[in-house]
Formats: sequence, C-alpha cells, structure tokens
Amino acid sequence: MLLSPKQAALPPVPNSDPDRYETAPLLNHRAPLLGLTITFIVCSWICSLLRLYVRFFVQRAPGWDDFFIILTMAVYIGTSTYPLSNTFIKIALLLQYHRVFNGRRVRMLCKCMLVITVVSGVTFALCSWFSCVPVAAFWDNTIEGGHCWGFASRDQLEFMRINVTQVVINVVLDLIVLLIPSCLYFQKDTFRSARLSLLGLFVLGLAANLCSLWRAVYIIKLALVERGSFDPIWDNPTVMGLASIEAHLATVCAALPIFWPVLKKTWNRIFVTFEVSVTQEYAEYPSRETRGVELQSSSSDRNLVLESTQETETWEPFVGDETTGLGKNKTVVESAAAGKLSRGALGYLGKR
Repeated sequence: MLLSPKQAALPPVPNSDPDRYETAPLLNHRAPLLGLTITFIVCSWICSLLRLYVRFFVQRAPGWDDFFIILTMAVYIGTSTYPLSNTFIKIALLLQYHRVFNGRRVRMLCKCMLVITVVSGVTFALCSWFSCVPVAAFWDNTIEGGHCWGFASRDQLEFMRINVTQVVINVVLDLIVLLIPSCLYFQKDTFRSARLSLLGLFVLGLAANLCSLWRAVYIIKLALVERGSFDPIWDNPTVMGLASIEAHLATVCAALPIFWPVLKKTWNRIFVTFEVSVTQEYAEYPSRETRGVELQSSSSDRNLVLESTQETETWEPFVGDETTGLGKNKTVVESAAAGKLSRGALGYLGKR
C-alpha cells in the first residue's frame, strides 16, 4: 500500500480530514495498481505490435495512422503527455477512417474532427506543460513568487474545472469518433460477423469512456465533497491509474480491427478439417447379355475428381484493398481438391 502523509512523515495537507487516510482507495494498494496497469500495458503493446506487423509486412501499406499509433505508444507513460496520448489515438482512428471510407461526407467529417482534436489536444498539452511559473514551482512550494494554475493549481475549484473540462471534451470527441463507423452496423449488406466485430469495438470504446467519466467523478468528489483536502500523493494513484487504463483501452480499440481479421484467417488456415462422407450402393449383378457392354466414357472421365468447394462470404472492415472502400463487400471462393479415384479404382468398379 502507498504511504499516507502521516506514515511518510510528510506535513499533512492543510484543512485535511485525518480520518480520510484510514481507508485507502483500491489503486493506492501496490498489487491492484501494478496488476491493472501492467496487464493493460502488455495488452496494448501486443495489439499495437500486431497491427504494425500486419500493416508493414502483410499488407505492406503503412500509413500516417500507424505513425500516430507509434507516437501513442511512446508518450502515454508521462502525466504531462497524457493529453497528447489521447490526441494521438483519436488522430490515428480518424486517419484510419479517412483511409478506408470513400464517402465524401464521412471524409469531410473526419477532416473536421481532425482539426478539433488537434486544437483541443494542443491546448490541454500546453496547459499541462506550462502550468507553473517557474516550472520548479510545480514540485517546490517554497519558491517565492511561484504561481500555478490549471492542472497544477492549488485552488481545488480551479483544479476541478480544468480536469472536468478536459474529461467532458475528451468524452464527447471519443463518442463522435466511435460513432463514425456505426453506419456500417445498420447497412443491409453488412454480414453478421462484421456487425459483431463493430459491436465489440463499441464496447471497448465505451469502456475507455467510462474510465474517463469515473476519473471525472472522483475529481469532483475530491473538490466538492472533501473541499480543500486534495492530496496529490494520496489521491493521484486513482486518477492516473484510470487515465492509464483509458489510454490503453483506446489503443487496443484502434489496433484490433487491423490485425484480428488477418490473425483469424491465418488461424483457420493452420487448423483445417475436411469432412468426408462414404456411401455404398448395391445393384443387381448384370446378366450375360449386358456383361459385354462397356462403360462408355471419355478419356477425361477416367480420372474422377472429387472437389470440395467451400464458399465463404467474408467482409472485414479496415482490412483489404484500401482503395475499394468499406461499402463494397467481397466474396472469397476457396476450392480444395479432396482426392482422386485412379483408373484402377474405376476399373474395379467397371468389373463389378
């Protein structure tokens, strides 16, 4: 468990309630904090690396959306770079939509959302980077003339306002980005598997938004219910833990549509099963008059080929020819030869 200011021999926060340190929040304990964050970090890194592998080595068509996925993986780790992490993941999704959608309205919406996302991300990033003058006043309260505002403000109401504003804007932008491909779900020619995939992505995106809302509620509670008792050492593990989970869920949501269809197709090729049905038919033995009659067949019929044709209609969003767009379904027909009957077998059947 993380130490309270009393246990760490630090001066208590002014106007703080000593009883609030008796029960530690869940993420103030070492095991839950490390367990959750490490699990989501590993999952997001695996999904991101699989996405990059598919784009660079399978499709061989990397784009700017992949570049912003790399940036998201690089900057998520710091508190001051958290606004950039949220911005980069939304930019990656919007560029991905712009790459695969051919509709003029959808592309225009993606461009407008890109501008809004960049402006809001840069604004909150600057507020996070330059929240104190001088910068050392962020961690040193003894500096004379130091002034902090925004994310580093000592005023609880001001601290709550900037955080809640960021969360609200972030959630609204996330929901808009999440709902852009929802039109595919209601199209008549969308297959059931594609709808289930889109539904899974919506669930992941909503889970990320719920983490953001939970963080906002926690900050509002600290600012209003326990006004004047905000303790960064004691309260920040919950705030930053939820922010970390949110960022990694969004990364998984952006990477999953790219590598999962390819992974599923490869998995089906590895584990292939053929079902063979053998039947027997009995007939009367031919009489002497008909025994000499030869079976009339062309040379091409002497080798009987049993073909097992498997027709599967597959349509995976975000995967395939990037120039065709999402509105065009593809039918993939795969044929496999199950076996051949030799001339000897045909001769045996003719003798019978």
